[in-house]
Amino acid sequence: MPEPKSQAWEELERQAGRISARLRRTVEYAKRLGKGGSALKEAAEFYIAKSFWLNWRAIAALTGPSMDYLTPLDGRIMSFREFMVEWVGAQFKRQLEDYGIELPWFWRYWEEETKWWHHSFELVMYLWRRTSNIHNRGPTPEERRWLEEKYPGWEETFGRFWDLYAKNYIEGRPPLPKTAPLLCNMCQLPLISVKPGRHVVIYQKEYNGRLYNFCSPVCMWIWEQEKERYAGHMTYVDRLLAGKIKLSPEAMKSIERLWDEIIWHMGYTEFGEAGLDATNGAWALLYKEKDPNYEKRVEKWMEARP
Repeated sequence: MPEPKSQAWEELERQAGRISARLRRTVEYAKRLGKGGSALKEAAEFYIAKSFWLNWRAIAALTGPSMDYLTPLDGRIMSFREFMVEWVGAQFKRQLEDYGIELPWFWRYWEEETKWWHHSFELVMYLWRRTSNIHNRGPTPEERRWLEEKYPGWEETFGRFWDLYAKNYIEGRPPLPKTAPLLCNMCQLPLISVKPGRHVVIYQKEYNGRLYNFCSPVCMWIWEQEKERYAGHMTYVDRLLAGKIKLSPEAMKSIERLWDEIIWHMGYTEFGEAGLDATNGAWALLYKEKDPNYEKRVEKWMEARP
């Protein structure tokens, strides 16, 4: 008899089923829309592409770090990329094939993003953890070996940042920036800058005298198709600069207090207690205890800094 499925496996199946059902409804609606002529067919294809991409952004931001960073090693049954490509992506491709619809133009770009985007996003989420109400932590040495196995090249691209985060913790300087993250004007997620081989390009468009920033060519493309719909939307940083977010008189007297209040406001707490390190930096101390190559790597990264 086959072994019973674990609760984690069943939960992944449920998640994949929910995502696939949502995308299938989109495809079915778009297919009906496309029967109305060439103009509606083009609108339907855009609707499918937009829906898939924005769903991907939300899934990658919420599920990617949860699966590859915050789930204990003994509870991981596959990587986030394996889940997305083998379960979600494969089912979506079959759905489109069943209806005779071509894949979105950005499909290869998406496949590449499944290798790195959520890792870069986790770096951002940890560094700016006070701007959210989700507690976070860094990967342990054992988890890093798992990440390198599942994502060859992870150490070279992302490991260096975790090494330096750990170095700051060990030296009594927990990594906490005094700036607000720059957000995409389409998906409202941070513009991240770490990508295998090079830094990510920030895509920009000027419209009616206002500069818009985007995290990817796909978010920029979606915005361009419906610019009148999205032109008035404001990110958190936009609202701050426009004076729509109220700060205390003390914030106007001290840059330290100003950034504290901005971060507290983003974290939905008056005292800045949101988004703590769940281990209080204990993951970083494990590097000195269990990773004999840690200090050599830090020395290498420090020499490489400009």
